[in-house]
Amino acid sequence: MKKLSSIILATLFALVGFAKEPGDKEPWKTSFIAKKAFQENTELKHWFVGANVGGQIYFGDHDKQLSVGKRIAPHFEIYGGKWLNERFAVRLGLNGINYKGVTQTKMYSTGKVLNAAQELEYQKFNYINVHADFMFNWTNDALGYDPGRLYNLIPYVGIGFGAVLSDPGSVKFSPNLGLLQTFRLTDALDLTLDVRGNLYGDEFDGEVGGRNFEGAVSTSVGVKYTLNR
Repeated sequence: MKKLSSIILATLFALVGFAKEPGDKEPWKTSFIAKKAFQENTELKHWFVGANVGGQIYFGDHDKQLSVGKRIAPHFEIYGGKWLNERFAVRLGLNGINYKGVTQTKMYSTGKVLNAAQELEYQKFNYINVHADFMFNWTNDALGYDPGRLYNLIPYVGIGFGAVLSDPGSVKFSPNLGLLQTFRLTDALDLTLDVRGNLYGDEFDGEVGGRNFEGAVSTSVGVKYTLNR
C-alpha cells in the first residue's frame, strides 16, 4: 500500500506540474479575467453529468485476514452537477455494486470457508451510496479559468448515506473525501480519474467490532459531459 500511495502522489505532482502555465505579474488581473470569462458563458454550459467504473476495497473488522487482491470488488458511479463559479461546484451522485470481505458471524457469507479454525468465511454484500459533494477546482484557482484547459485537479468533500441491499440490510451515514482529475477529450467530453474514500459506521458489514468507523476506498475511470459547452 505504501508503494501504491507513493506512485499515486508522484503521478499527481507530475500532472500538476504539467498543468501549470506562466504566472501573471498582476494576480488580481488574472482573477478578474478568469471570472469575466466564466460569467460570459451561459449558465447551461456549467451543468455536467458523468459516469465511472472501477474497483473498490472495503475495510471491515476481519477483512485484514484476506489479501487486498481478493477483496477488490467492482464499482460504478453516475452523477450530475453544476459549477457555481470558476472554482466551486456541487454534484449529486449514486455509486455501488458490492463489497467483499471476511465474516466470523456468517453475516453476508458466501458459504465458502476461509479458515475453519477461526470460523472465518468469505463475505459479499450488495450496496448503494447516495452522496452530495462540494467540489473545488484547484487548477482554476491557481491558474485562472480556461474552458479549453487540458487537465484539471478537483478535490472534493461530501456527505451521504450507504445502504446494504443484501438481507437483512443496513443504512449508515457516510461522509467522503476524494480527488477528481479530468483530461479534455473534446469541447464537451472529458476523461476522468476519480479516487474516493468513504467512512461508514460500525456494523455496516453486519459485524460488530467495537470500532467507531469502517471504510472503503475506490478508484474509477469514466467520462464527464458538459452540457452545451
